[in-house]
Amino acid sequence: MHQIISWFGWGHESGAVAAVSFMVAVAIIFVPVVAGFALYALERLQIKLLGMISVNFAYAFVNFVTFPGTFIHETSHLILAVVTGAKVTDVCMFENKDGCLGHVSYCARGPFPMQMVQHALIAVAPTVVGFTVGYFLLQYIIKTPHTWWGYIGLWYLFVSLVDHSTMSDADLKNYFRGVWIFIVPLAGILFACEMII
Repeated sequence: MHQIISWFGWGHESGAVAAVSFMVAVAIIFVPVVAGFALYALERLQIKLLGMISVNFAYAFVNFVTFPGTFIHETSHLILAVVTGAKVTDVCMFENKDGCLGHVSYCARGPFPMQMVQHALIAVAPTVVGFTVGYFLLQYIIKTPHTWWGYIGLWYLFVSLVDHSTMSDADLKNYFRGVWIFIVPLAGILFACEMII
């Protein structure tokens, strides 16, 4: 962060460090959203390329053939809901209703700050889990020899994961409902680290 402060040219007084810490905290909060949009763009590109064969095939592939990605997406919501203490009210791994492929419904509980944490973490779970699992899966595909069928299966899983690691509209709404609770603590940690170093 020292380089970022120098880049702004504001000096290293506590006010300048606090301002840059706050800006970096806000930027960090937008990283999952940008990552989700990048994955969404890849999914749209895939639909466009497959749409050259058939538009119906393209949407069927992205929405239904890649069902392992939907399963991981919804499971990540479910796990974070349970871990953060939210009350899970409904789980559906596969559906085809109003463009929805699955859902996890929950009620946030506890004090207001904890509810905000629940909303943010449950919403961002598919992107974080998708990138993490995708990274390790890609490393496994590249670094380990496989049969042709093994490569086909692993790439299928990777594409399925990428297709469903985006945040849905409901996920984005819940993420921004709760993520703001992290700004001040994150900025405080960044500020403290910079002042100590």
